[in-house]
Amino acid sequence: MRFRLALSCMLLALSLTACLTAPSTDREPAPTEATLPPATPQPCPTTEALSPWRQVVDALSFDSLLGYVEALSQIQPYSGWRNSATSGELEAVEYASGVLESFANLAESGMTVEVEEFNVFMATEVWDAQLSVTIDGQEYEIPVTAPRGPRDDTLIAASFDSDGRLGDEEPDPLTIEGLVMVVDSESSIRSLSQEARDRILFVPHALVDRAIKHPTEAESLATDILRAGPRAVVLITEWSPRDAESHGSFAYEGGAFAEVNDNHTPIVVARLEDMAHAGIGELLDLEQIEEATVVVDTDVLSPGRSRNLVARIPGRDDSRAVILTAHIDSPQNPGAMDDGSGSAILLEVARALDQTGYRPAVTTYLVWFGSEELYLYGSNAFVANHQDLLDQTLAMVQLDCLVHPLGGLTGRTDFIYWSYARFGDDAYPLAQVVRRAAADLGFPILVLDVLGPVTDSSPFAGFDVPHGSVGRGIVEGASEHPHNVAAIHCPYDTPDLVEEESEALMEMARLALLTILEVGEQSSDLHTTSPAQGRAVFVGTHTEPLYMGPSALTDFAMALEYAGLDVDLIPFGETISPQDLEGAQVVFALPTIDYPSREAGSLAAYDVSWGAEEIDTRGGYAEEGGLLVILNSRHRLKYAYPPLDENEDWSDVNALSEVFGVTFYEGAPWGELGQAGDHRLVQGLETLQLAKSNGVSFTYERGESLALVQGDPAMALVPYGDEGGEVLVMGDLGMLRNAGDGGTPRNLQLWINLAEYCLER
Repeated sequence: MRFRLALSCMLLALSLTACLTAPSTDREPAPTEATLPPATPQPCPTTEALSPWRQVVDALSFDSLLGYVEALSQIQPYSGWRNSATSGELEAVEYASGVLESFANLAESGMTVEVEEFNVFMATEVWDAQLSVTIDGQEYEIPVTAPRGPRDDTLIAASFDSDGRLGDEEPDPLTIEGLVMVVDSESSIRSLSQEARDRILFVPHALVDRAIKHPTEAESLATDILRAGPRAVVLITEWSPRDAESHGSFAYEGGAFAEVNDNHTPIVVARLEDMAHAGIGELLDLEQIEEATVVVDTDVLSPGRSRNLVARIPGRDDSRAVILTAHIDSPQNPGAMDDGSGSAILLEVARALDQTGYRPAVTTYLVWFGSEELYLYGSNAFVANHQDLLDQTLAMVQLDCLVHPLGGLTGRTDFIYWSYARFGDDAYPLAQVVRRAAADLGFPILVLDVLGPVTDSSPFAGFDVPHGSVGRGIVEGASEHPHNVAAIHCPYDTPDLVEEESEALMEMARLALLTILEVGEQSSDLHTTSPAQGRAVFVGTHTEPLYMGPSALTDFAMALEYAGLDVDLIPFGETISPQDLEGAQVVFALPTIDYPSREAGSLAAYDVSWGAEEIDTRGGYAEEGGLLVILNSRHRLKYAYPPLDENEDWSDVNALSEVFGVTFYEGAPWGELGQAGDHRLVQGLETLQLAKSNGVSFTYERGESLALVQGDPAMALVPYGDEGGEVLVMGDLGMLRNAGDGGTPRNLQLWINLAEYCLER
């Protein structure tokens, strides 16, 4: 949940840095604010006067909620907890599934529970992490965990693998023993001597905390520590309830060492509070430690395996649905608030439905997403594999997450969504439903139109599903870093703090439940788009990265939807037939790419390839007069990130493209801008935004260049067949994604032009 706090801080016109892979990379899109004035509390009606669905809302219990939070927070403590795509995450899914199976009334009503697995690019499993210290000749065991490295750089991530071999899951603990040196200041870091090479360094995390220091400075200090050549590093976090002071943000993931540990230095993280039994009550007491032993056993997997948990509760009307979601993984810490709070609310919703016996008006899905902390993997996987359900969905609501404000700051329950404001329509009927629900419940709410990817509700925007996220944000007096105003993404995200925020947690639970129940009862159309006049089919059968389809090319997909096209996806691993393309105004052949990379050393695991029948299906569609768009990408892409690891499969698409006289080849790297021509598809554009060095050069036998980069075609339109078929070739998928600067996308006019062109053909 690292995004909601940043949005709240932006309301104060502060310049913040968002945390997409680490807390310093991309800025978040500026939100559009619409705040509901504080509601006038209404007297609670008697039980007899309550509607049946309000009785379900009133059945929610904080004690029950807290019990679920505590259970989730105790999963694999100091062993990665329920970190993304790990055995801890699986254990959490199994726990939630077991709770659901205990609800006899829901089972009798036909509830089904299913675990859906999917791959992520990379995951880190912490099998074991230990620290023992010797003080006055006595040895003490200290609870520690091992941090994970970057989420998308396999070379540096290998330094966080105890044996340095990606994909190896064999037990191979690394044990380091040695004398101790305490580093207590920035100046001592800068002046580390040769003596540090033989020592285990104990370093207060505050010295390298990216939440209170500029990321560049924090990384420079971390680099100096590693260059000193210590045998191991022990980071020490310390709780502070004050804003702008370190409390261990990103100590476990995304911290200063995550991008610079390229020499396989073992690192563990300890809480100062867990050292009290050894007589260490403050940082100065670390000087008492004479010797230490560090044990680390971690494995980095590429690809990793994650999962979603999906509970389906049949409604009185089974032809329509609502979806309520949360993410079950945590950022390698107890995760009581992020997002144990949301995951517990889903369980409590199920319990309340079971207790009251209320059957929802429409079929209700409760979904626990995995690997949100790797940036929305679970929700992207869900929308990719539930196309029919999305067409039936009246609305989805995400619960992301509770916060505990620090330093006397205040919070407010909020609702965020992604409207069609970029296309001239900022109306959002679902937001009005939420406003009314909050007023009915008697508390104020902050409503934000974020116009960008923020949380697990965002991928649903790419498929025109009315959506939004209920959570808790900081709204007053925040410091300059969003993750330092509340205790999330730190070792102190614990049930104790959840208990202190009992009223806020109940607000979130009641608002989300009342919203989806009332949406179901009303069963009104909450879309802002007009009825679809045609289809846009994205074929991702050879595209494993979830971020290279309509759920992450969101504004582009929304341009198609707003023009009147129903967006569908045929996901990775599926087969395609001519029937899948019937009635399609346009078909997008997404880039050929899978997760294994040369750096990960796992190319032999599996590889994408094209079959003759698949090629004939696409060729037949174009030959019959369709518009086929062939897309390529030299790298794996992920929202607004710079291009990531190289795509070794880029040339495989030639098996398809050469049918149309188009050949991709190894050309010079492209820049960030292309020059637009005068074809109607690029009217209103002088330049096109490209993903730097991501374009794949191509030649074509006949047709017209629509855009050039360094004199070579970046986009071309090729005629095909005798029925007016066309093939639009785009050498860089980056033309269809947002640049990530938070403003109006540079290529927005291209997307609008293409949508209109598809409908008019």
